[in-house]
Amino acid sequence: MSHEVKKMNQPSKKQFFEYMSETFGYEFSCERSYELLRDVIREAKDNPENLEEFVELKELSRRDSEIYRNYLAEKGIEKTPSEVREHFATIEYGLAFVSEDN
Repeated sequence: MSHEVKKMNQPSKKQFFEYMSETFGYEFSCERSYELLRDVIREAKDNPENLEEFVELKELSRRDSEIYRNYLAEKGIEKTPSEVREHFATIEYGLAFVSEDN
């Protein structure tokens, strides 16, 4: 039995932008979101125990997502409510991609 770590493919930027454009109904092309997607997938591969944090994030209620938005702002990351929804959709896409790949 091989102990080789399976190389996880990354979705292409085009695939991701098409998914997000369909999800939100407007042309989506945020490079920072693609970087977040790559971070989610890398983190899932390197530290599977951290997946729980991503799952919890995507399941936040509307009120909790506002609290999360304020938390990001305190860290110097300003996001509009729609950017927070895009952020969560990016995490969800990454999690779905990781679960399909396993």
